This record gives sequence, C-alpha cells and structure tokens, in this order.
Amino acid sequence: MPDQNKDKVSRISIDDIKKRMDEIVFVDTRSATALARNPLQVRGAIHLPAKEVENGRERLPHNRTLVTYCT
Repeated sequence: MPDQNKDKVSRISIDDIKKRMDEIVFVDTRSATALARNPLQVRGAIHLPAKEVENGRERLPHNRTLVTYCT
C-alpha cells in the first residue's frame, strides 16, 4: 500500500519537533546569498536552496520527516 503521507506538507510545532528530533531532518532552503549573510544554521541541517529542491531531491532522506526553514 502506498504511503499516503509521503508528499504531505503541513506545519509542525516546536513542541512536536522536540518530541520527534530523532526522526526529523532539517532542510535550510535559503539562497546561498541569504546563508552567507546569516550563516547560522540548525545543527545537522541540509542546505538545499528552494530553487534547487526539485533537482536536489536525491540529497534528501526518504525515510525521515523533513522540516524546511528559511528566513
């Protein structure tokens, strides 16, 4: 049976993130310019600018919950 939540996009609260840290991968979708202006990043985050997400999907784990963030 196909995973019905595979392509689901939803918001997640900070409390939920704290409870599920072991199953979450953060994806920093800021542009390279924005990252250079403010290089602080969530520890362990994958940097994949929003414009590159479609072509860079192979860099993302398929067995974890992805949480994207930007400025």
